[in-house]
Amino acid sequence: MNLGNNIIAVNQSKEMTDLLFNLDFKIMTAKDCIHCIRDTIRYLPDLIVADLESPHLNGMSMARILNTLMIRTPIILTAPDMKFRKHALSFENVLGFIQHPPKGVTFPKDKMREDLESIIFDIEKIDPESVEYAYSFRQREWANLLGKSGKKKILVIEDDKTVKTGMMRLLDSTREYDLYGAEDGLEGIFKALLIEPDLVLTDISMPNLDGLAMCQIFNILNKPFPVVFITTMDYKEIPQKAIKAQGVLGLIKKSILQEKQNFFAQISFFLDQTDAVKSTWADIEKDKPGDTSA
Repeated sequence: MNLGNNIIAVNQSKEMTDLLFNLDFKIMTAKDCIHCIRDTIRYLPDLIVADLESPHLNGMSMARILNTLMIRTPIILTAPDMKFRKHALSFENVLGFIQHPPKGVTFPKDKMREDLESIIFDIEKIDPESVEYAYSFRQREWANLLGKSGKKKILVIEDDKTVKTGMMRLLDSTREYDLYGAEDGLEGIFKALLIEPDLVLTDISMPNLDGLAMCQIFNILNKPFPVVFITTMDYKEIPQKAIKAQGVLGLIKKSILQEKQNFFAQISFFLDQTDAVKSTWADIEKDKPGDTSA
C-alpha cells in the first residue's frame, strides 16, 4: 500500500489518528461502523481502521457485512484487549489487529506504530482480489436523486427483468413517484443506502443476496426501510421470519400486476403505513451522537 492512500478511521483514539496522519495517510473519520459502511460504499477507501467496540455495530459485524457485499477493502481492527484478536482475524478481510490502551491508560506509541507498519507492510504484499460488485444509476435515477422533487421514492428490486420493467412502467404511468431499480439484493442494499427510499418492493428469491437477507442487513445497519415482498408465494409459503422482519409491511402477489388499479391501491395502502416505520428510524437516528465524518 502506498502512503497517501485513503483510510477511514472509525472511533479511533487521538493517538491512532495522529499516527496515521504522521504516516501521510489521507484520513476520513467515521463515528461508527454504520457510517463507515456507507462511506466505504460511496468512496471505496484503500484501508479501514476500526475499533472493535464501535457503537451501534461492532467491527467484526462490519467486516462480515462488507464481505457479504463483496467489498474487499482490507480492515485493521483495534481493541484494548488482546482476547478478541483470534476471533477478529478469522474474518478474511480483517488483515490485522492492534491493541490500543483503554481510556486514561498510557500505552507505548512506538509499539502501536510498529504493529501498524508491520500490518501495512503485509498488506502491500497481498495481490487483492479484483472482485467488485457493479451497480449503476441510470440518468433518470440520478435526476430523481438530485432533483428533490418531493415525490415518494420507490426502489424496485427484481431479478426478472421483464417483471421489473413491467412494474416500473406501471408505477411510472401514475407520475406520482421517483423510481429506482435493482436486480438483486446486493445492488438493492447499495442503492437503498444512497436513496433512502420511502418504499422497497422486492422479490424474495434472488441471486447473490435474497430479499430476506437484504432485510436482515438493513436492520443490522439500523435502516429498517419499509419493505413489501413482490412474490408468487402465498403467506403460508413464506418463512415467518421474513414476514416478521423489522420493516416488512407485507406482500403483494405478482399476479396483481395484471390488475392495474388494484396494484396502485396496494402501493398507496403500503405507503400510508410507512410513516410509522420512518418514525422509528428517525428515533434511532436522533439517539445517535453527532456526525464527525470528515
